[in-house]
Amino acid sequence: MNPKTITELITIAQGEHSKQLKRMTTMRKLVSIEDFKTLFITRAQQTMHERKNFSDFVVDDANKEVINLMYRYIMQSQCEINPYVGIILNGRFGCGKSVLIEAFCKVLNDLTPRESDLIETIHAIELVDQIRLNGVIPFSKKNLCIQDLGKEKIEINDFGTKYKPISELLAVRAENGAITFGSTNLLSKTFGEFYDPYIGARITEHVNLVFLQGENRRPDYSINQPVKNVT
Repeated sequence: MNPKTITELITIAQGEHSKQLKRMTTMRKLVSIEDFKTLFITRAQQTMHERKNFSDFVVDDANKEVINLMYRYIMQSQCEINPYVGIILNGRFGCGKSVLIEAFCKVLNDLTPRESDLIETIHAIELVDQIRLNGVIPFSKKNLCIQDLGKEKIEINDFGTKYKPISELLAVRAENGAITFGSTNLLSKTFGEFYDPYIGARITEHVNLVFLQGENRRPDYSINQPVKNVT
């Protein structure tokens, strides 16, 4: 095999770069805002039903701007956040961020032709257990939606060895350019406090941290009065 000239090497490198750019724009679709919202609401309703919440999904002043932002993210144009990295929604307890981000990931999967680019959703607590069993490598490159970041144990002890599974995973994923979505109650400034300053910096560099407004939306099925006897 003859050694390649510098011109040939440049051509190969440029071709590899072009393929990477093309892959990064596979989600760019000619989809209208109306069709996007219809699909998004359907997926949000599905996500709520999977959680045994059969109330209606409501678009209101607290979430409509984030939904509009998600549309601009998909279109990858006129978007005020980076459309080539993931999104982590943060906000108050029960404000609907986990439903929104999971519904959005379902929509992204609907619009993504490559099976290898599909997003897997997993809870942070379950992810820690999976890392303990299988290590970080199986999760280091695949697209993930990690729900409730910050709810997991920050440090675990595995046969006498202490390590921080999510911190290590996020660091590796950042190096690999893996796309991370998710939800959290942590603010951007507290990411570094909960994990470590390095991870906090990597998160803000490789993920769009978007605040979701609103108060607790979760239904309350508790009975506050004595149950009457039925005769």
